[in-house]
This record gives sequence, C-alpha cells and structure tokens, in this order.
Amino acid sequence: MQLFVEVFTIYLKTNGRKHLGRKASRKTLIKKLDTLVSKYIRERDQFCVQCGKTESLTNGHIFSRRHYSTRWDISDDGNCHCQCWGCNYKHSYDNYEYYKWYEKKFGIEKFEELRGKYRQSKKYTNVDLEELYEKIKEKYEQL
Repeated sequence: MQLFVEVFTIYLKTNGRKHLGRKASRKTLIKKLDTLVSKYIRERDQFCVQCGKTESLTNGHIFSRRHYSTRWDISDDGNCHCQCWGCNYKHSYDNYEYYKWYEKKFGIEKFEELRGKYRQSKKYTNVDLEELYEKIKEKYEQL
C-alpha cells in the first residue's frame, strides 16, 4: 500500500508524465529554436523583404539551414529575413534574386562575410542551444 501511495504522489506531481525533470532532447531544442526564430523574424520584418507582401510570411535563409553556423543568425544583416511563401519557395531553386537583394541592402562585403561564416563548421551543445534560445527569446519579448 505504501508503494502505491508513493507512486501515486509522484504521478500527481508530474501531471502524469513519466520522467520528472527530464532535459529536452537535442531534436526538441532545435525545433524550439527554429520556431522561435521564425516568429522573431516575421514579427521583426512584418513583410516580405523581396516583394513586400504581408501575407503567408516565412523565415527565409540566405544560406541553407543545414549549417548551424548561420541557421539562427537573426542580426539585421544576418542569414534570416522575412519572405512570403512564394519568394521563399523560389529561393529554394533560384537564389540569385535573394542574393542580389542582400548585396544591394548590405553590400558585397557583408555578403562575403556571411558566406564565410556559413562555410565555418559550428557545433552546439545542448547547453549552447538552451542559452541561444533564452537569448533570442529575450530579444523577441523586447520587440
């Protein structure tokens, strides 16, 4: 009977979850970061940087999300900018216009600097991802 009471008490404390205090997995942290960065970029820019549309906005990346070194770069001259769905889709197979927009807005030097950063390998630990999430969350709340 005592064991049942202890197990039931733990069940109530955890709202039915099996693992109390379990850390988020790497996959979960990356997904949370992607979601937060997308919200931040759409809120910051509020329109497609290429065509000016204000509907169906997404987070466009100058360089692929595949590389973590620039995946969550939310600085004004960083890798992430607001795009409508159509421009983002077009960018996936023809990136020339997006590259030209970036060069015109920030200059060829910044473009080359971003490309260099993109080519660098970056490894994030789970702690790094959590810290980055908190940093971006703070910026998002200040918008």
